[in-house]
Amino acid sequence: MKKTWQVQVNEAEHIIEYKSGLTGDKIIVNGQSFRVRSQNYFLRMIDYPIQIGGTELRVVVIGNKADLAVNGKYQGTGEDYVPLHKIPTLSYVFVGLSCIGGYFLCGIIGVTIGLLFSTLGYIRLGEKGKTGLLIAAFAGCTVVQVLVMFLLAGLLISTGYYSYL
Repeated sequence: MKKTWQVQVNEAEHIIEYKSGLTGDKIIVNGQSFRVRSQNYFLRMIDYPIQIGGTELRVVVIGNKADLAVNGKYQGTGEDYVPLHKIPTLSYVFVGLSCIGGYFLCGIIGVTIGLLFSTLGYIRLGEKGKTGLLIAAFAGCTVVQVLVMFLLAGLLISTGYYSYL
């Protein structure tokens, strides 16, 4: 994944890039490269500060979505910047539970469902402070994973793969 922004700071153009790949994640500021690491084991979460001429820039990556915040506003969405450390711990707990629980319920499909709910739901809802919707999203994810588990079990039994059940 590669994302590039051109920012005007103090009447000078600056190019900021975010690159992710097999060798890791990098942020490139005007040609100078910096290695960055995720703040979460299950989900790519990066909040990297950059100071250019008294202006604070932050490259924020959640999952596979990257955005640049300039003076507290995201360039892509126009929303206010929320530091990742201000996201409630409950969001991170739900990310782990959905991924690990999904694996035990229905394998890699369950992990994929957990990651999908994590990137689209838990972190975004935690960012906005909507705890009730966060809990509802976790319950919805769990229901989907359990339904997939029963669907897969029924499919395996009907094909004769688990004939001893």
